[in-house]
Amino acid sequence: MSDVKPYFVPPSALIAVSEWSGLVGGEWEAIGDRVEDWDYRTRLQLRCTIDADLDAVRSAARLADAPLIWAIGWRATDTGLVGEPTQLAAVSGPITVDLEVPPERAGSTIILTRRLLLAADRGDAVPGQARWAGSILWSDETTLRLTGHGAAFPAEVVDFRATGHDPDASWYLELPATPDVPVMGAMILLINASDTALVSAVSVGRRANDVQQVLLATMEEGIVEELVRWALHRWRDLEDVEGDSVGASARTLALRVLPDVESWTVPEADSMALKSAIVDGCRRIGFGRRLA
Repeated sequence: MSDVKPYFVPPSALIAVSEWSGLVGGEWEAIGDRVEDWDYRTRLQLRCTIDADLDAVRSAARLADAPLIWAIGWRATDTGLVGEPTQLAAVSGPITVDLEVPPERAGSTIILTRRLLLAADRGDAVPGQARWAGSILWSDETTLRLTGHGAAFPAEVVDFRATGHDPDASWYLELPATPDVPVMGAMILLINASDTALVSAVSVGRRANDVQQVLLATMEEGIVEELVRWALHRWRDLEDVEGDSVGASARTLALRVLPDVESWTVPEADSMALKSAIVDGCRRIGFGRRLA
């Protein structure tokens, strides 16, 4: 059912918008309905263009010379968080709008919104005309899925017997002793060469079959748990670390996975309850197994 407003609105044909683009490797690329290989450290940088004949828009809406604004924003469907919209004075002709979504606030799915709003109250409005600031004259929404695949750091297949790791373990995440070291080169995921099924699943990546996807998802949940527990153990030390450090990345992940991080930093926190909360949060933000 369409949204019927109690005031005149312009026909959609008077407003043209581009598809959303994302900044990938320094280049703007059309992203469609999903961002592939997204991870919890990635700040989404998005862009679109809007072109409107504002004289025709005002005429159709019976608004004469009323001030209008564009409001471009986003909201996360699973976390319920809403980003502060970018607001620009509406002028005729094409404009380019940039939007950023911080990783600690994004969810597994976000909705990008574009709206044309009345910018100020109109005391002289007559019936059929928009009167109040914020009245929506036009809007559209784009659902954007943030998808992650595999680890967000280097992985290496090694002989666990030769390296001294538990020979019956499938993988081991090497983490630094201190949180302030740069992410690059500080974390590495070791895959046990003896676990040929997992090695094969990691090797094929996106082409993994159903069984291999379960193996990868289970490992992904375990990796998230390791990183979150590592962060909770050092929580007070992570407040002032550099943005590109392991500590900052682990802190961001913990904030996304756990709704009340502080409650899990106390010594008496139940370990199994924490595990359950981490797995729940991990799946909620799009990592790990997907349940039917």
